[in-house]
Amino acid sequence: MKIPKHFKSGFIIIIGRPNAGKSTLLNAMVGEKISIISPIPQTTRHQIKGILTTKEYQMVFVDTPGIHTFKDELSSHLNGVAVNLLEGCDLIIYVADVTRKIGAEEKKAADVIKGSETHVIVAFNKMDKKQNYLKQHIEFWEENKKQNKCKIDYLPISAKEDKNIEDLICLIKEKLPEGMPFYDEETNTDFPLKFRIADQIREQLFLNLKKDLPHSIAVEIDEFEDGDKLCRITVAIYVNRESQKKIVVGEKGEVLKRVGITARENIEKILNKKVFLKTWVKVLPDWQKKAGILKQLGY
Repeated sequence: MKIPKHFKSGFIIIIGRPNAGKSTLLNAMVGEKISIISPIPQTTRHQIKGILTTKEYQMVFVDTPGIHTFKDELSSHLNGVAVNLLEGCDLIIYVADVTRKIGAEEKKAADVIKGSETHVIVAFNKMDKKQNYLKQHIEFWEENKKQNKCKIDYLPISAKEDKNIEDLICLIKEKLPEGMPFYDEETNTDFPLKFRIADQIREQLFLNLKKDLPHSIAVEIDEFEDGDKLCRITVAIYVNRESQKKIVVGEKGEVLKRVGITARENIEKILNKKVFLKTWVKVLPDWQKKAGILKQLGY
């Protein structure tokens, strides 16, 4: 791609409380499913980049784990990821869920943002639903803007319904600096393939188990054999207790079977070839509290 004069590029960090719609927004802006989505907290555990490139700009969106108040080793790590990414970014998008009251997560995010000179766009999300707390969110960010002299713009959106997404992209373009692209024009994510595959299984576990989903669950690719026409993948699903294993497997293995069928179909779309997927569940007590295991799992 020939780079024109006044080309713009930059890193845009997407932050917010769990389930505010960060991953949905990333996918909407990039125009492709990059980050998995579910109504369960901690769906996003990795730093996931979605890349949007045109003849005029390249926007590198970074989806982050939700800022929350859980206390275990994994949650501390996720909060650290979200906060550390703010250093050196060109723009911050704070996704505010206007269907929920202002909580401790917003206050924590505001404390982090006030120490940054980076421009902030507060995206008031879920405008397709009842905006019970929109006024409260506006007042909260207006107060922070006055007290801390933050550079903040506001925009109401619905990531799910694609409402005002083009307006958001135009606003981002306006705020980005001029610069060269970081990735080639064909790249839409640099998220490692094995993590994208593992996330397809995690997403289906979230969607199939919903409230029955064990809070502490992880997925790891055990084997990956990529042939010309067929890819063979073995996946380990980690839980804390034997009782959680029974939930994930389901009666006569029905839950794990449903998870495997849909995840395999999604993985085939990513790889553009047939996939043989084998899944198994392993009990690994307190895995989320052990730094060494978190590292092995890519956290």
